[in-house]
Amino acid sequence: MARFGIRALPAALLVLAVLGAVASVPLSLGREPLYDTILYPVNGVALTLAGALIASYQRTNPLGWLLVGMGVEAAWVEFAEGYGYHPGWPAVDSIEWVGNWANMLGIGATALVLTLFPTGRGLSPGRRVLVWAGAVSTGLLAFGAAFGHASDPVFRSGRNPYAVDGLEPVYLVGQVLFSASLVTAIVVLVVRFVRSRGIERQQLKWVAYVVALLAVAGPLAIFFYNDSVLVQIAIAMVVTSLPAAICVAILRYRLYDIDVIINRTLVYGLLTVLLAATYLGTAFVLGALIGQRGSPWVTAGATLAAATAFRPLRSRIQRAVDRRFRSARYEAFARVDAFLADLRAGQAHPEALEALLRAVTERPDLELRYVLPNEPVLVQHTDDGRVHRIVERAGTPLAVLTHIDTTPDTVQLLVEVVERAGLGVEIGRLRAELHRQLLEVEASRARIVAAAYEERRRLERDLHDGAQQRLVSVGLALRHTQFALGDSAAARAIDGAVEELMVAIDELRVLAQGVRPAYLADGLDVALRELASRTPLPVTVNVGLDRFPTDIESTAYFVACEALTNAVKHSGATDVEIQTRILDDRLVLMVRDNGIGGAQPARGTGLRGLCDRVAAQGGRIHVESQPGRGTTLTAELPCGS
Repeated sequence: MARFGIRALPAALLVLAVLGAVASVPLSLGREPLYDTILYPVNGVALTLAGALIASYQRTNPLGWLLVGMGVEAAWVEFAEGYGYHPGWPAVDSIEWVGNWANMLGIGATALVLTLFPTGRGLSPGRRVLVWAGAVSTGLLAFGAAFGHASDPVFRSGRNPYAVDGLEPVYLVGQVLFSASLVTAIVVLVVRFVRSRGIERQQLKWVAYVVALLAVAGPLAIFFYNDSVLVQIAIAMVVTSLPAAICVAILRYRLYDIDVIINRTLVYGLLTVLLAATYLGTAFVLGALIGQRGSPWVTAGATLAAATAFRPLRSRIQRAVDRRFRSARYEAFARVDAFLADLRAGQAHPEALEALLRAVTERPDLELRYVLPNEPVLVQHTDDGRVHRIVERAGTPLAVLTHIDTTPDTVQLLVEVVERAGLGVEIGRLRAELHRQLLEVEASRARIVAAAYEERRRLERDLHDGAQQRLVSVGLALRHTQFALGDSAAARAIDGAVEELMVAIDELRVLAQGVRPAYLADGLDVALRELASRTPLPVTVNVGLDRFPTDIESTAYFVACEALTNAVKHSGATDVEIQTRILDDRLVLMVRDNGIGGAQPARGTGLRGLCDRVAAQGGRIHVESQPGRGTTLTAELPCGS
């Protein structure tokens, strides 16, 4: 961020203005209202400071130098006015005279400031004419005040010592032309604001805001300036705020949110008026009822009524102001509030929040990425103009919001909407965290099943390559010994032992195949048809020749085994059908029998084990078993095909 500094010439002029302002205070102290003594010198310094900053950073902008001149002039006009309070001092009439006509220069330049704002360059022909009209009116005002009797009332003596008879019309023409120039400059400013977009609109808001305050305070000053201290203070403060608004609008229009200031001014201004009306109305009614308008009970009742009306009035006024002056924000907030209400009622899902934010902010490029616990907040900087913002709640990062850089108005709306939807963001993050934990659980179960499967494969190899081969070797050795003994009792005994040994080898082979059927090496279709051939029921097999991952084929095979076992033992079925199909990258295995039905999966440990095995692969099992209508078991397994 650039640091502010003031160059030599503007700094020197600022020092000059400060000297004049400081010197004016002791001269006027006690001879005029304190607010007049303080606020108007401050106005001169504020004008000079704003102009000096603008002139230092935008040396080609004539507005900065114009404000510097107005500030120095205003500060020394205050000095001349204070000097005029001391009639016995040297050259008091001349100094007072200079202060009176110089004051017209600052007043007349107001129209020039509004016309030149914000750059003073690229003026349309109409604005150029307005600049000349403002300059001519300023000159006429100053000349008329300096040498005409129209300024007599402002002199302590009641007469302009340098006046020339017959020049009063000059001052009058200057006033008319100045009034027309000022009104036209304000109208042009409003028209420019309505037509402006982007940066210029954001800058014009600042000055338009102060001009609107002047439009409210000006009529009050016309009628009540001499009778109301509050009106006099309000005028002084508004006039002082104009250079500050101009400086911020030109140099730091992004730093402060003028929309919030305008919104708060409208809300609390209307609220103040309505609360005052409530207080006065209640006091009048209670005073009429009690008969004592100055009673403490009347004051307490009116105060209570105003305090009670504060919150509902503020809420209603805030909604009305937002609806009228910040319609986009109002509509966005309304949609977010409706979404949060549906979310609390369980009628909306937090996953829809990103789409909602895109819709209400009209930012289709917006992306919302949740930041999970113990996860580093990675904000990737890109060169495509995308902005990354961390969404926090109570100091905890919840998500990263990514969007293309845009105008300050849109960015501010986006920030406010996301802040409003904070509860939805937090719930969405919790859902994302839960989803991650479920994925971790499923992955852990899959790893456990895979480990168990690999352990079974190892046992199968050990049985086949170890114990089974040893038994075969022992059997061959016994046969060799039998042939050597010939036809004897010992040979016949060895023959019986060899037959028992062969039975043990067959049983061991069956046990090894039960760990993982060897037929699965040729595919699920072959394994299921072999399984059907060993089942003591007619089994129809409709299985394709597609191949699937080994763990998926094993899981499908054991599901079919358990289903056939249940059909044989419990269903009383006379016919069973096994069918597979591929649906949306999932292998669907269905085993249907025509038995008595009424199966209750929750009571069987076999089906519960199958459910765990299928769930570990990311699948699911559904059992449909109406009494008297048979049983249908359907298993869905992700096959990735």
